[in-house]
Amino acid sequence: MDAFPEDDLDELLFEPFLPSPPDSQTWDSSNQFANEEILQDWIDDSQPSATIELEEPQDSGGTPCAVARDRYRCLFLQLRSCTNRCRNWVIDRIESMLEQVVDGLLTEDEQLTISLKTRIGLSRRQLNPTQNAGAAPPPRTIELNYPGSNVQEARRFTIVVRILELILCCLIDDIVMTKRDMYYRHPDLFGKQAIVDRYVDDVACTLGVSRSLLNVTAAAKGLTSGNFVINRPDGTSVHGLSEPEGILVPTVHDGQTLDVSCVHWVLIIEKEATFRSVLSSPQWKVLGTQGLVLTAKGYPDLVTRKFLRQLADGFPHIPMFAFVDLDPDGIHIMSTYKHGSLRLAHEVVTHADTPGVNLPNLQWLGVQSHHIYQAPGNECDTTTAAIADAQGVMKLTARDRKKAHHMLEWGVCGEHSSEPAWRAELQRMLMLNIKAEMQILDELPGGLVSWLSKQLEVMRDRSADDEILF
Repeated sequence: MDAFPEDDLDELLFEPFLPSPPDSQTWDSSNQFANEEILQDWIDDSQPSATIELEEPQDSGGTPCAVARDRYRCLFLQLRSCTNRCRNWVIDRIESMLEQVVDGLLTEDEQLTISLKTRIGLSRRQLNPTQNAGAAPPPRTIELNYPGSNVQEARRFTIVVRILELILCCLIDDIVMTKRDMYYRHPDLFGKQAIVDRYVDDVACTLGVSRSLLNVTAAAKGLTSGNFVINRPDGTSVHGLSEPEGILVPTVHDGQTLDVSCVHWVLIIEKEATFRSVLSSPQWKVLGTQGLVLTAKGYPDLVTRKFLRQLADGFPHIPMFAFVDLDPDGIHIMSTYKHGSLRLAHEVVTHADTPGVNLPNLQWLGVQSHHIYQAPGNECDTTTAAIADAQGVMKLTARDRKKAHHMLEWGVCGEHSSEPAWRAELQRMLMLNIKAEMQILDELPGGLVSWLSKQLEVMRDRSADDEILF
């Protein structure tokens, strides 16, 4: 089983975006039928649960341009209604699940049962050797019974029924509810927030849809700051540098525009304390005009990942960097940003069976083992064995070692994996029994922020050189 800390379950949530609109490079204005195919594929990939039948266009005088215009208009109108069709499909499925419960009560069945699909307790170690190392295993099916064999089973059944009722009300009334609001509707029944989080995700997994189609969301917890502006249709705007301590990670809604013309890089920082140190440093007056910094205070939440994905999709030329501790948790957090969460794999599969929400071009800025040599007192001996005795280095805990071993069995950190540098650092940690926090760089001349500033400049120039080459 993957080593997910219980307190971090809610932080591993994220959801997919719709595929990007048809690429202008593949759009051929002279080829009507190829363009229709592109648009239809876009619709199909956007909402796989919806069934779309292409209606024949009305007679538009017979000219090729008029016919093409009407057919494209028909496709786009169907795309616009696609979300509503999926919403209605979800409503029908949930109503069907609740009707089975009601029918069982009316017929006085001895046992009422709800079947759910879940990814809790799954591991990529369960994959066959012939399967893709980065793929996610299929969800397992669980059954919740009432009255069940004990009180706890009956309580779990009641919780799921109540969650289904709340989701159904949100969909019918077309309102969005946060998971926190859902919990406070019945705190005595749910017991704790993690219970609500788990079963909301299980319902989404069972229906094969993203959590957004359940009209359930999570409140933002991440912070960001930088030289960006969000312009709203009513003429108001939100500037990323408006608050000295940062602003909550925003949600860019339809009709709003995101201006990042002055942003040259994006820096994701694992810890809130380090994020605040950067913003309060003298160097931030210059850094803040050049880029965007962000923290999810640990594992990324849905809103944070959605905002970053919008940046990656809309502005792929802006490089993104991760700054995390040199320990298994730091690499795991970076992996969640870049590759996603196994527990919610049903939310991130697109038409090509590839992650729909990730940051595939995310680069690891630090902390890495060779950065330890740069700290004062560690410059003289640069041998691998000397790292264990370097100043500021700590010993791995039993939990750290267990987590590292589990990660080495995952697809992205496994043998012949897509992240050999991550695997090498995990192996080095285990061999030397060491880890290091990012605060080790505070001992450098100018402190951690000066080091970040220099590294960002180097990495940015390197990314620019790569773009020129390719």
